[in-house]
Amino acid sequence: MSLACRFSLILAIALGCAVPAHAQEGARISGFFAGALGEGDTNIAAGGAVGYRFTPRFGFDFEALALPDFETDNTSGNGRGVAFLTNFVTEFPSPARWLTPYVEGGGGVAEIRRGSAFEYQDRDGRPIALQRGGRGGRPQVLPDDARLTRIAEGRSDTSLALTVGGGVDFSVWRGLAVGPNISYMKFFGGAGDIDLTRIGARMSYRF
Repeated sequence: MSLACRFSLILAIALGCAVPAHAQEGARISGFFAGALGEGDTNIAAGGAVGYRFTPRFGFDFEALALPDFETDNTSGNGRGVAFLTNFVTEFPSPARWLTPYVEGGGGVAEIRRGSAFEYQDRDGRPIALQRGGRGGRPQVLPDDARLTRIAEGRSDTSLALTVGGGVDFSVWRGLAVGPNISYMKFFGGAGDIDLTRIGARMSYRF
């Protein structure tokens, strides 16, 4: 089970029987900034959402997510990603009015553009495995005949994306709140699935 799934499950069990609700019904907007971990590199993620709370416990968000400089272990840095998601949100009121834990999950459509893929090869065309940081902290020394070879052209995939996560909102002023958020997203691409764990912070405002 992924880190985001375990986080959401523990949060739901721990707070599912909390005291009567302090959360508000109505519309909400939010924005977030995070690091997206997975596929060998840490990428920047940012976006925003608009949503509505039908009850103090249940609502939904329409979310737009951007990965402006997406790359993996062996791709160049000209990739990018964008996703449009619908998330169902359950809030767990706490004894403190200024604290609102929540879990969310849903899905939508995402487009991921991968940059061209490269690898180092020797004179016979065999790939050379790269060591992260080198052994003992020393940089790796490549053979004199090593050459950087493009092994795949850049391509775009548009496909289904599913997400699950949660976080905590801390009320700071009237309807304004900030807090940490963690979520897991799986993209089912034609060139291979992509798994990303997003860890960051968001700011939201309730009307």
